[in-house]
Amino acid sequence: MSIHRGDGLQFLESHPSEPGKGVSVAPVLGPDHGAGHLSIALVEIEPGGHVIGHRHPFEESFFVLEGAPLLAVADHQYALVPHDFGLVPYAVGHAWSNPTDQRVRMLRVHAPQPRPIDGRGTWGVFAADETQVPTHGVPVDELDPTKPYVGHFDQADMAPPGSISMPGYHGANVQNVQIRMMVDDLLGARHHAMFIVQFTPGTVNDAPLKTAKEHFHPFEEIYYLISGEARAFCDGEQDLAGAGDLVFAPVGASHGFAALGTEPLCWIEVQSPMPPASGGFTFHNDWSHLKNIG
Repeated sequence: MSIHRGDGLQFLESHPSEPGKGVSVAPVLGPDHGAGHLSIALVEIEPGGHVIGHRHPFEESFFVLEGAPLLAVADHQYALVPHDFGLVPYAVGHAWSNPTDQRVRMLRVHAPQPRPIDGRGTWGVFAADETQVPTHGVPVDELDPTKPYVGHFDQADMAPPGSISMPGYHGANVQNVQIRMMVDDLLGARHHAMFIVQFTPGTVNDAPLKTAKEHFHPFEEIYYLISGEARAFCDGEQDLAGAGDLVFAPVGASHGFAALGTEPLCWIEVQSPMPPASGGFTFHNDWSHLKNIG
């Protein structure tokens, strides 16, 4: 497990993964950091900036952190706001623009990772001339079946805190948790999932409640913290993470968490490949009482 600090990010102008004008990319996680499935970055679009129409041989998802960008994806144009999210499916043309006077910042996910195709390029960016830079858009409406690929997170979407229940695992090893699925197979994703996780801090005998007991699994996972503070556990070691930091758990890496302070701990979680329907989460405590003979 590793923690990538938000205050150490470097935004690069004219990054080839987002062809356009007035766009900067800060790579956060990729092959250089030990990831084998996910590529994570923050993307900023300055006022008047845009990304031209392009497509990828992989999925892309996003979560709007700041600003109000326009998105063209397939035959749809959206006017997005903070906490909107969405999916760009495999090989689908898309483009971005920022017609406002405020900077746009988004968390961007690529899964599987970009790689050269036929010996060309590095970032898997191919022209989509039929997709024009958007000049207008409609708000997200999750109840409208004619407006696919996008959604909006609102705190009111959260069910009351309880034990975890999500695709791949439900049980008491993760407690006091609230989850809101965002990008998943229902939205059309096949290679990764993105969702919001929130823990309410608590204590047991004056010690922070370990809300997620230590475990490991056969897929990669990231946690991008948007509020609160966490103590992360990994094979006897501990570290702290706060808003703007990204925690990366590679395949097979042991990890667990406790929420600290008084503010709810909230993060954007991404998994790739998607977890199996069962048997994908192994918690140490479930096996600790069994006799180990090898």
